[in-house]
Amino acid sequence: MKFVGTPLQLLILLAVVFIVAAPLAPLYEPMPFRDQGVYLYVGQRILDGDIPYRDVWDHKGPLVYYINALGLLLTGSTWGVWLLEIAFLFLAALFGFFALRLALTPHAALVATLFWLAFFPDVADHGNSVEEYSLLFQFAAVYFFLRGQKNAGGWLNEFLVGASAALAFSLRPNNIGIHFAAGLILAAGLFSSAERSRAFKRIVAAVAGSGVVFAVIAVYFAAHRALGDLFDQVFVFNYYYSRLETFSWQALAKGYELMPALVVGGLLGLAGAALYLWSKGGGVPAVLAALALVAAPIQLYLALLSGRKYMHYYIAWLPVLAILAGFAIYQMQRIFPAGNKFRKPFDLILTLGLILAFAFQPVLGRAAKAEALLKTVWEQKSLPAPDYASMPQGEYLDYISSHTQPGDYVLIWGNASVYNFLSQRQAPSRFFYTYAFGVPAYVTQSMADELQADIAEKKPLILDATAGDKTIPRIDSDLWRGIPASQGLARFIEENYIYVDTIGADRFRVWVPK
Repeated sequence: MKFVGTPLQLLILLAVVFIVAAPLAPLYEPMPFRDQGVYLYVGQRILDGDIPYRDVWDHKGPLVYYINALGLLLTGSTWGVWLLEIAFLFLAALFGFFALRLALTPHAALVATLFWLAFFPDVADHGNSVEEYSLLFQFAAVYFFLRGQKNAGGWLNEFLVGASAALAFSLRPNNIGIHFAAGLILAAGLFSSAERSRAFKRIVAAVAGSGVVFAVIAVYFAAHRALGDLFDQVFVFNYYYSRLETFSWQALAKGYELMPALVVGGLLGLAGAALYLWSKGGGVPAVLAALALVAAPIQLYLALLSGRKYMHYYIAWLPVLAILAGFAIYQMQRIFPAGNKFRKPFDLILTLGLILAFAFQPVLGRAAKAEALLKTVWEQKSLPAPDYASMPQGEYLDYISSHTQPGDYVLIWGNASVYNFLSQRQAPSRFFYTYAFGVPAYVTQSMADELQADIAEKKPLILDATAGDKTIPRIDSDLWRGIPASQGLARFIEENYIYVDTIGADRFRVWVPK
């Protein structure tokens, strides 16, 4: 396989990235889902001059909102966000491929990279997620960590490991399992007299990298009087929100159901990595083996810490599983030592066999959508606008458009802010969705009073989107008795609004001012 290690690898990876990302394009996913609607709404508000946390309430890290704002700025639509998804995925694939090449073989690196890309659509969960964007910073951390191990001079690699950790943390703190494992390995070097000095300098460089990123974020939000709000929403709310559910070991089984071949490859890689270290294998492969063995339990646990089993949570498994699968392939290749006459044909058969068996069909099965996407864009000479009228959710947009005017306010009770974004109707408050009011240990009376005052002043149309959503009760539910801080807010709406209709398949309840 002479093409392995040549520039053709870039075209292969780019083509595969485009194919697996094509089903996420607005042509096929015209209606953003719940979380995506939040990011897009906040991204649009940023373009309008608002600041996350201060002017719009949400509990994700800040980076995802600015990624969405940039995507909207690029094309004026969700197509720009999708193009950024492709860029992030492609860079993640490159960093992952070159990281594995540093430690393993080009064949193992290629197969492992194609493996995780092939299974990415099975956990993508409509795309535009914090876990998806974090892939770049997870694979980049592995690459720079291994480069730092090979290069004794300078500390730029460690600095970039730290910076990538801060960027991943700024998307979702749970996505730093690999970075945490790298830190533990560096810290272990402090216990060796021969490595202590270098390990200390590497740690300082990594801390400096994280510090620079966090300092920029802190200064930016402090300058806009939003740093306290950021801390409250990203850390305080998430702490109490995560306590609503408990960690479930069944979530691990779901990971196997979603990505069976990759999980099996990862388990084989765990054995292969452990065997490599047990046999006193050295060099960069030993560092990668140690990193994978330490990171695997950490990242698997962190990804599911909230107790919820959303598919996109499993995206954070992909880097660890890719490393382990690569190590399994690497150990298989070592059956024939380098220079053995059977090594090259064995590598060829193994590589092509694994690609055809586990990666070819998942990618090929999505090629038709990629082809149709290219054909549509070529024929229309533009990025086609989504047809919301043909979708069941279009009924909500039609209702909002026909019952409000531009400049009117719409409050979605629950979490369906995508309709604020698509209808271009602003929420009346920074609480543009209301999950905060369903977490008893978090919500305060001052928060409820703030939203109540905003409703009283701006008199929005209210759509209660809580049917089927266990996170927050509907407006006229008796369950508000258990949340004293929010009970008065719900009673205020009941006393000053009239429930007039139920619309759509999701049974949105419509409330209008008396």
